[in-house]
Amino acid sequence: MSPPACATVAGSTFCGLVDARRTALERLIDDAGLFPPARKPMDRAVADHRVARAGSHAWMLGRFLCPVSRLAELARAQPDAGWRLGAIADGADWAEDLDRAAAYDGPGTIDAVELRLPGGLGDAPPGVELFVEVPASGGPELTDTLERLAADGRAGAKIRCGGLGADAFPSDPLVARFIGACVRLALPFKATAGLHHPFRTRDEELGVLQHGFVNLLAATALAGAADGAAIVAEADPGAFELSAAGLRWRDHVAGADALARARRVFTAYGSCSFDEPVADLLAHGILERSPARA
Repeated sequence: MSPPACATVAGSTFCGLVDARRTALERLIDDAGLFPPARKPMDRAVADHRVARAGSHAWMLGRFLCPVSRLAELARAQPDAGWRLGAIADGADWAEDLDRAAAYDGPGTIDAVELRLPGGLGDAPPGVELFVEVPASGGPELTDTLERLAADGRAGAKIRCGGLGADAFPSDPLVARFIGACVRLALPFKATAGLHHPFRTRDEELGVLQHGFVNLLAATALAGAADGAAIVAEADPGAFELSAAGLRWRDHVAGADALARARRVFTAYGSCSFDEPVADLLAHGILERSPARA
């Protein structure tokens, strides 16, 4: 029997997972440890990101996310030079936030800036992706906004999937409508908030079902072939299978090619914990446990 295929990602070598799972999950999770509900101090957030990047699942880790107003603090905390950084605009003026992101001279490279509507869309610095958070409403303004972004061509979209209150969790049809429009328009998107688990998980404190990031992946990969709202709403983890062959939801299957196309649209999501989604993926048997390092 030939040895398992290996790949090196983010400085770590991982064997036996050069398959559809890697296609689906590589660099999917942006580190939002500075944001609620974690709200880690800067030094701890930087230290935790460094540990995650040295671990066996570092290939799933994307950018370190930081508010524009804290970029100077981030520079003082000395992230590693090779880190990809995402700047989250939190000021009153988009142009000023873009300028401050472009002026960042600390370790690491800002290659994405996330903005919120309303506001006028400015030009990103060279090599920097823009993502604009769209209004979480179910009306035609959602589709209109996405169509304007796609026609403009300067920015992708961003959807907020949760928050600190029950009213911050968008409905299943709204999330599905957002994903379906982005796929139709070939508009890259990010997601944020509430996506700590791969599948729907009940938040007992808020009394809501959190959205699952594998649900969103499946809805993206199977857009046009299955009912997107039903995929987003699916609360049975057993209805999904993410394996070397592809991603299955009930009788619908997306292979590695379909997942690659999906990831060109669903680029990443922000999570205030990296350990939590990894632990869930291990518990569901989607990830294989690596042997302890000597």
